[in-house]
Amino acid sequence: MTVGAFEEDICTPIKVSPPPGVGGDSATDGEELFVPPLNFAMVDDGVFRSGFPYSANFSFLRSLGLRSIIYLCPEPYPETNNEFLKVNGIRLFQFNIERCKEPFVNIPEETIREALNM
Repeated sequence: MTVGAFEEDICTPIKVSPPPGVGGDSATDGEELFVPPLNFAMVDDGVFRSGFPYSANFSFLRSLGLRSIIYLCPEPYPETNNEFLKVNGIRLFQFNIERCKEPFVNIPEETIREALNM
């Protein structure tokens, strides 16, 4: 099988224009954007996983009706995110796993069990 080479960087962002008749000061004209966090996926019915959520992801997360978030990293959870959780009645469970952002880190089995019980 032969795959042709790209002459441009395949990760270059592209500009998307709104459909005709949509415009004004904002491309969304008051509509809420639902942007999932990086690496977002459903694990099971009502159970999701993702990379770290940012404020741009809050509308999407709110639409899921989350009851809790499991945060694996040892760093303090940012105040902006804590405020989002508080306003939306979402509980935070933090498991301080060192090097949690590195691939192939062995998470202690007891920690996994405890997180799954949450």
